Amino acid sequence: MSGAPSFINLLRIWIGLIGTVAVGSTIQCFLSPSYTFDRIYTINEGNVTALTTRLFGVWTFLAGALRVTCALDLHNRTLYHLTLLSFILALVHFVSEVFVYKTASVESAGILAPLLVSSKSPVNRLNLLLSGNRYIDSVDAGRVLVCRSRGPASQVWGRK
Repeated sequence: MSGAPSFINLLRIWIGLIGTVAVGSTIQCFLSPSYTFDRIYTINEGNVTALTTRLFGVWTFLAGALRVTCALDLHNRTLYHLTLLSFILALVHFVSEVFVYKTASVESAGILAPLLVSSKSPVNRLNLLLSGNRYIDSVDAGRVLVCRSRGPASQVWGRK
């Protein structure tokens, strides 16, 4: 199957798609001050102000930009780990808003979609990221071997 996309390309596409959707959500936060109440924090309108909507927009933009950048440079280990952390933070945030603070409902699409994306519910999403982590680690290990095979640091840097 030479025409089939590789695992790393599927991972890159998925992370890039999620990042692009986050950037789109950011635009909605700045265009509609009631966006977060209408779509996400639907329980009590008093909990949502125009300021919190813009703050949510900035947070979402940062996560989206991080994810798009990771999709473009998937072999960057630090960037990949930060992207994985952004999914974990999103999961913790949305779960706490639903079950701890009770400001959001699982039935709203604005909560259900992020929960599905950032959790194991679509079965392999988090597993996909963790599998990618193993791939990134193996690529990094290969790079270290390549660098070490060149010889002492003085030869690599051209010093005598």
